[in-house]
Amino acid sequence: MATRKQIAERILRILQGGEVTADSDIDIREIMLHVDSERDNIIQSKLVQAYKGRGQLSTSAIAGQSILGTYISEQQISTSNDSSRDQDYAQLKQYPLDLPDETGILYVRDADDLNTSFPKLMAGTEAIYASLPSFSASKKTYHSVVGNRIYFSNNNSPAKVLVGLVAKSSSITDTSAYPLSPGDESTIIKSVLDLYNLMNTVKQDFINDNIDQ
Repeated sequence: MATRKQIAERILRILQGGEVTADSDIDIREIMLHVDSERDNIIQSKLVQAYKGRGQLSTSAIAGQSILGTYISEQQISTSNDSSRDQDYAQLKQYPLDLPDETGILYVRDADDLNTSFPKLMAGTEAIYASLPSFSASKKTYHSVVGNRIYFSNNNSPAKVLVGLVAKSSSITDTSAYPLSPGDESTIIKSVLDLYNLMNTVKQDFINDNIDQ
């Protein structure tokens, strides 16, 4: 699987006619930003198209899971305690992509017992459920996502959790695998090349207009 930087290097090579030179006026970091944007747009568009016309969007359904499954990154994270909230939490190394129902996080499991998973509570709804007798009686540990932290509903969280998430592209390191579906890489390359060709056309038109004056 290619990395973000490798994809950007291929685009730069095409833009420069097959040879990358040190004095290029195109910054590869700029290309990587466009690559990130295109990947995020592809994932969000695929998810919306899968449910178009169904009346509601539910990424917990089979179709949603099959789409997001190809973009999953997994992390094993040690848990800590936030003394200000008196809650255990896991600090994510990457930010989840902004998707409906907070499904940038697909699952949170006990790293030492993968059969044990922690159901999700939408952030901000903990107080509502905490007052329900059935909630406390279940004795389950739930998780909610706040920024790049996963908080647990009680302090019975395991020492380490396995998190499956669809990472926001910009939070994936340059040397890490860049999760893509088959065909996504060529789509991203074409989209970024089209953008640079358009930018070059606008620039050339501006130069020609100044010459004619």
